[in-house]
Amino acid sequence: MGYEKLNEKMMELKDEIFASIKESVAIESVKGAPEEDAPYGRGPKEALDHALALGEKLGFKTGNLDNKVGWIEYGEGEEMAAVLGHLDVVPLGEGWKYPPLACEIHDGQMYGRGVLDDKGPVIGAIYALKAIRDLGLPIDRRIRVIFGTDEENGSSCVKHYNEAGGEQPAIGFTPDGQFPVIFCEKGQSFWEVTKKVENPSSVKVLSIEGGTAKNVVTPKCTMVVEGDLDVKEADGITVTKADGKTTIVAEGQGAHGSTPEKGVNAAIKLFEAVKDCGINGDPGQMINFILEKIGTETNGKSLDICWTDEETGETTVNLGVVKCTEEDLFFTLDIRYPKNGDRDTLVATMKKQAEAYGMNADLESEGKLLYVPKDSELIRKLMNVYKEETGRDDQPIAIGGGTYAKAFDNMVAFGPTFPGEPDVIHQPNECADVEKMMLSYQILAAAMYEIAQK
Repeated sequence: MGYEKLNEKMMELKDEIFASIKESVAIESVKGAPEEDAPYGRGPKEALDHALALGEKLGFKTGNLDNKVGWIEYGEGEEMAAVLGHLDVVPLGEGWKYPPLACEIHDGQMYGRGVLDDKGPVIGAIYALKAIRDLGLPIDRRIRVIFGTDEENGSSCVKHYNEAGGEQPAIGFTPDGQFPVIFCEKGQSFWEVTKKVENPSSVKVLSIEGGTAKNVVTPKCTMVVEGDLDVKEADGITVTKADGKTTIVAEGQGAHGSTPEKGVNAAIKLFEAVKDCGINGDPGQMINFILEKIGTETNGKSLDICWTDEETGETTVNLGVVKCTEEDLFFTLDIRYPKNGDRDTLVATMKKQAEAYGMNADLESEGKLLYVPKDSELIRKLMNVYKEETGRDDQPIAIGGGTYAKAFDNMVAFGPTFPGEPDVIHQPNECADVEKMMLSYQILAAAMYEIAQK
């Protein structure tokens, strides 16, 4: 069908939509200390209350599960179609050109923490419900806009929804990714590799420290050893000798752990610089493992966990954090695998590979593989809406990252950002082009209407 009337209705609601987004963005909904009625702190609770009050004002049914998850619902029918978003945000951070809670518009851009991730899309979806209702469009499934308040810190909110028996959608999407649609999110496997130092190196290693997070390519790594170590300086490698110690610093280039090939790993660079300097014992074994089994590879080939799938890509391996003392060795690995990867084989292989070097590999956390076939009802409907609303012929995409969509079966990430747009989510000056914002909400409205059809 054409979506002219729905598009026109959304444009009529533009001022209301933007006013409600401004109210929501003004709430600093960063996770805080829990209170009796605010499990994630006062900010997320206020954002939840605001969205529920908006739903009630617009005349919809609302629900609140233990002040962790709320929803707004419209329609009748046994089955429910869902839009899943979140109202919590990451910390504001420094370096904003405009106040991060003011939602100001400058040169066609709306600035504010949450305008894209994910308050803007949640508010847009709520008004899309209004547009569908006001136009009297026929639907077979109820439509529920669900909003969590702890997505940025592990999504315990929607986990609670599921564990508490919250109604499961038959079909749905989260406007917390990108267009045209993400049909696959690789399986995720996060590891901690450790060893108690029982056999110290003859070159006394006092410390090794590098990395900021398990899902970020190590941008900087520092090693301090006792004595005078003969290490050559090179591009990105500096050596300082003082107080009977040698300090080697390697500078790399950070990148997201799902795309390690885009970065330069400083820890790998450091270990390459010192590999012939006589470091042995347990520290030497750790260095050997990292260089021989990971090195500059990012696809897990030497670890024997490299899967390649034409449709969903190949395995990625990222060395994230390295933190070693005279007593303990520690580093993290972020491994993501495509549709043809096997989780149990990966786990068994990683443990075996680490054991061969005298180390222990522990699976610290994981995220399931998400895959919805391109010819499924959900993907076909979303792609048809996207193509009709934009006139573009972009193709569904597979990513290494993970979204809220993994919370439910038969759900994918759909919007709100368009191909080629700069990545400003979580950054200072998070902003959205107001015309593209409204286009994305029109797309959401049309998609909500379509997935509510059987």
